[in-house]
Amino acid sequence: MVMNRLNSVQRMQFTYGRVPQGEILETVLQSDIEKIKMTLEEVDRSAFERAADTILSARTIYIVGIRSCAPLASFLAFYLHMIFPDVRQVQTNSSSEIFEQMLRIDEEDCIIGITEDDVVIGISFPRYSMRTMKALEFANSRKAKVITITDSVHSPMNVYAACTLIAKSDMASIVDSLVAPLSVINALVVAL
Repeated sequence: MVMNRLNSVQRMQFTYGRVPQGEILETVLQSDIEKIKMTLEEVDRSAFERAADTILSARTIYIVGIRSCAPLASFLAFYLHMIFPDVRQVQTNSSSEIFEQMLRIDEEDCIIGITEDDVVIGISFPRYSMRTMKALEFANSRKAKVITITDSVHSPMNVYAACTLIAKSDMASIVDSLVAPLSVINALVVAL
């Protein structure tokens, strides 16, 4: 809670101390290396395998990542499009648009949508996106399988998850460090 109330300069000082200008590159890269190492030490390998199996058996794959997680969602969607026939990145500025993108119209003009044959991959880190959580809640209510990529087993994202992939991330400045989540996503794509 304290970290969220600090401004970007204060967060940098708290995380990295008073780093001289000439050492910023080395300090930030070293910090990213540590996040990958911590992720590797704490990763739940059985959850990783369940996530891969769930994706492989899905009819439709939805990917939700808002704000700073949108590039991670785009990266994952790009590569999954190469492997699977029906991958949809949910891109939105409002909660109602999320639901519209998760529903479809069939040939007889009936509204159909996400089902138990589908998987939704939600990506969010502190401060967690309420729109992403609402999408996961909706998917869960439709009995779709939910995979989360988040920072902790205590993340509110996990309430709806059948499978959680933990990747260490922090916001030391105005920039989120998403190196470890990207590495987990890389590994997931390779596993498929």
